[in-house]
Amino acid sequence: MIKVGDMEFPCRLTMGAMLQFKRTVGKDVSQMNWEDMEELLTLMWCCVSSACRADNIEFSIDFTMFCDLVSPADMAKWNSAIAEANEKKSEKEQ
Repeated sequence: MIKVGDMEFPCRLTMGAMLQFKRTVGKDVSQMNWEDMEELLTLMWCCVSSACRADNIEFSIDFTMFCDLVSPADMAKWNSAIAEANEKKSEKEQ
């Protein structure tokens, strides 16, 4: 779950989120620049949007409003969660 404004939404990486990211940005998630704030915010928005669709939760916040509602602390928390998930995945693959 991630807090966006005063509401909480599910946020997870799904195939739908990766496809939405590719259609929005024009490149695969595997090719994204993890230091580019716009790409990070786009991926985050795609993850929330996709998770809400999958969970049948209304999510009508457009990308610009999403960016207005997400704080730097929210981004840091999300980045930490993604890094932790990637680390766990790498450990399992070894």
